[in-house]
Amino acid sequence: MSSPLKLIIIGSGVAGLSLARGLGKEGIEYEIFDKRGPATPQRDWGITVHWAIEFLDLYPPDFAQRLRTAQVVESRSEKPAEFVLFHNGQTGEVIKEIPLGPARRFSHRKIRALLAEDINVRYNKDLVAISQTTDGVEVAFADGTTAKGSIIIGCDGSRSATRDILFDHEPEGKWNPLPGFVLNNFWMQYDAEKAVKFKEQLGSFLDISIHPNGTYYGLIPLDISADATSENWKFQVFMGLPSDIKPEDDSPARRFEMVKEAGKPFVEPFRSAIEWMPEGTYISPDRYGTWETRPWDHRGGRVLIAGDAAHSMTAHRAQGLNHSLQDILNIIKGLKEIKAGKISMVNFASSYVEEVASRGSEEVRMSLQQGLAVHNWELTNTMPILKIGTTPLHMDQTIVPLPTQ
Repeated sequence: MSSPLKLIIIGSGVAGLSLARGLGKEGIEYEIFDKRGPATPQRDWGITVHWAIEFLDLYPPDFAQRLRTAQVVESRSEKPAEFVLFHNGQTGEVIKEIPLGPARRFSHRKIRALLAEDINVRYNKDLVAISQTTDGVEVAFADGTTAKGSIIIGCDGSRSATRDILFDHEPEGKWNPLPGFVLNNFWMQYDAEKAVKFKEQLGSFLDISIHPNGTYYGLIPLDISADATSENWKFQVFMGLPSDIKPEDDSPARRFEMVKEAGKPFVEPFRSAIEWMPEGTYISPDRYGTWETRPWDHRGGRVLIAGDAAHSMTAHRAQGLNHSLQDILNIIKGLKEIKAGKISMVNFASSYVEEVASRGSEEVRMSLQQGLAVHNWELTNTMPILKIGTTPLHMDQTIVPLPTQ
């Protein structure tokens, strides 16, 4: 290249910050912006790395060693084989043990905070425009400021402003909510005795329960730090209901009532986990939704998207973070080749878009198929996760075995 690379990263979620860490490791200049403020988010949920576990090497070695502190169970040692236990919520029967390979599960809040250490994120920067310059690209923010770079990477989530601009604000670039379902994703704490009881009754890694009435329910440790007493442990509930709620009727209090009622038909320990849910537990108004990846005009190699911005999928096959890491690895590899003069920016961008459009769209569809099946008992035996587990669709060889293996 005739001039040094400088990346503009939009979004400081796990994908954007992981990209920043990887660029720093390779000595590539960047600036990172986020429309949110710097306050630590109160919401939290677990994220799982399984087939992309080896991609954690994109982080600097000293940082990779610190990832343990962001695990949902901090003291948990790495194992060669982890499993999702898929339960019948009415009887308690384990329908299937879904192998994950040597997986690791992290608190979203903790890993994001760890990734953000010593990263100069420019907060309160709401992207409103992208324009090409003679030697790069310029972004404009709602506060009137601008920034210039060689390439923009939009890592700004499911409702990506970068993607919206790429598709000229047309419906093709919009996140699509899935009607007919209510998603509740939240965490809670119990007194010491109850917390210990739940930890002992749950599987060693991840428990999912589906009920014949169409309710999908995950009960999962979220934050069990090595130095925390049991009353300070956090547990995540991920509960999807085959019903809908009008926006004007939606509120945390209404969600609380819905979840309380939905937990009653379940077998233990799932029933008590909801029955003992503390009053005032905050349940935010969430929805299922997707954006199925499609090719975009990369503006002469200058504008790319990654992570949820590039493939917004439901969480039912636990694929999101894994595909984000694949995106980032592909981007960093391409940038190194651009720096070395092995490939042009345009050719790299074209190959990146082609690959992510194929990989992303395939997984968005598969995760949605799984998501619809878990809410329809008649489709239980057709669930993709019982046949292919969490194995990636785009890899011939993977460390995650099939459920039949």
